[in-house]
Amino acid sequence: MNCAHPFNQETPWAQHLMAPVTAQQTALPPAEALRLARLHDRLLAALQANDRAALRCAKQEVLQAAFTPAGTPALRRALRALVWRMAALLPLARR
Repeated sequence: MNCAHPFNQETPWAQHLMAPVTAQQTALPPAEALRLARLHDRLLAALQANDRAALRCAKQEVLQAAFTPAGTPALRRALRALVWRMAALLPLARR
């Protein structure tokens, strides 16, 4: 059973998923906040381009960053929050 639905940017859930995680919310140093923003932007760009390969690569990069011991605890928390958000990101179904 295929439950993939087209990504609708107007729903509250989509707005939550696309909302940026800012440095003020997570108390990140500027360099780490920039890294988090770049990962978030790569995910959204791949999703909006409906590029499955790019989305898969971006997700793997986020997972790798989230579960390596490098970085501050605040960065790891922010990356793990991004992991939960990206888990729901699915590209449009192929027709």
